Amino acid sequence: MPDPIALDLNLSTAAQVGSAGLSRQDFEALIPAARAAHRSLCEGRKAGKIAFMDLPFDSRAAEAAQSLGGELSAFENLVVLGIGGSSLGAKALFSALCHPFHNLLPRERRSGARLFFPDNSDPSTFSALLDALDLRTTAFAAITKSGGTAETWAQLMVARERLSRLSAEAARRQIVAVTDPEKGALRKVAAAEGWRTLPVPPPVGGRFSVLTAVGLLPAAAAGIDVGALLAGAGEMARRCDSSELFENPAYLFAAALYLFDTSRMRRTHVFMPYADGLRETADWFVQLWAESLGKQGPAGPVGPTPVRAVGATDQHSLLQLLMEGPEDKVAVFVSLDRPREDLEVPKGWTSEPDAAYLGGHTFHELLSAEQRATAAALAAKGRPSLTLRLPCLDARSMGQLMMLLEVATAFAGPLYGVNPYDQPGVEAGKRYACGLLGRPGYERARAELEGRPPPSRDWVL
Repeated sequence: MPDPIALDLNLSTAAQVGSAGLSRQDFEALIPAARAAHRSLCEGRKAGKIAFMDLPFDSRAAEAAQSLGGELSAFENLVVLGIGGSSLGAKALFSALCHPFHNLLPRERRSGARLFFPDNSDPSTFSALLDALDLRTTAFAAITKSGGTAETWAQLMVARERLSRLSAEAARRQIVAVTDPEKGALRKVAAAEGWRTLPVPPPVGGRFSVLTAVGLLPAAAAGIDVGALLAGAGEMARRCDSSELFENPAYLFAAALYLFDTSRMRRTHVFMPYADGLRETADWFVQLWAESLGKQGPAGPVGPTPVRAVGATDQHSLLQLLMEGPEDKVAVFVSLDRPREDLEVPKGWTSEPDAAYLGGHTFHELLSAEQRATAAALAAKGRPSLTLRLPCLDARSMGQLMMLLEVATAFAGPLYGVNPYDQPGVEAGKRYACGLLGRPGYERARAELEGRPPPSRDWVL
């Protein structure tokens, strides 16, 4: 088996960073709660209520996503109409596993279709995207598990109308839907319109859905090795079957961040990969960690605040705050043992010591040294960090990484005493938005807004 991901906690320990760090005793005190969290996860899987860990082994669903994705790869462009968990995972895979400038490459140098993720319902962005693409060679994947996401519907309705100008059959050929297998508005409309569809399993929440058709369909369309991605995820799922805290990398990762949050008051978790290709993965993790854990717990509000950074870029912005700002943060670094390709810095300018020392080193050596040095500098100031080391940035490693982070999130929920799979705070905002826009059934939400005290001009400049 290829090298697995390694979790390095050395610079999070009291031996390395003093009183700010964690001891083995801190983890041992958490073992009863960890065992209870493990039982909760196992019982949920057995009851069929939690299914994300079983996705790597669902060959039928994977084959269906690969097959339809392969058909869509024949189009020049695929526009993914989704937001949040219906977009971030696929975008992370695309950024990590395709050529950094995939969409600029000519067809013969590309592995599949160009992918576009408009995400937000910003009219300037979506209008510009549609104007820039040749709709005759563009497919659209509408992705919403519930089938009722307003932003996705707005984009889909515009896309369908534009395609209908081409021909009566264009929308039927060029729109696919990924949604609940039985219910929801998108499922109903897709059946009526004759669109091809793929299901999102009901027991899989949106932000845990990257290994369903939500992520696999766009990945396959772009030419990503879906088989290797799922193989890596399966390897990590097996590693995370262990109930032993010190044997399970996802549990240990979650336990460390939970302890920093609750016992060291380090409630800001900075996720900082040292690879441009993992920038979008950091965004995906921010949603996963924040939306799953930021809840009303048994004794009041709980949940850490995740922040995305990218090394070495954010050494020139955020690092100053991490080094000398409030001691309420812990960094999670993600490093690569080897890059897909490397560049050597030519030797030269021997008269300029500020540049000459770089000659003969590679870019990967520079980036790796930056990561190690940053972690060491933080440790010297008594500021802890964790490091996730990937052997390389390929489909198998990405599968491992995403499964590790999903399991860690699911495990952290019971530690905090919250359900990591719901998002009641988000639903409240959706209710009000639907009320403002006149959606049937949301009249009460509109009335609640209209019943609030009117705004005062005294507070508007």
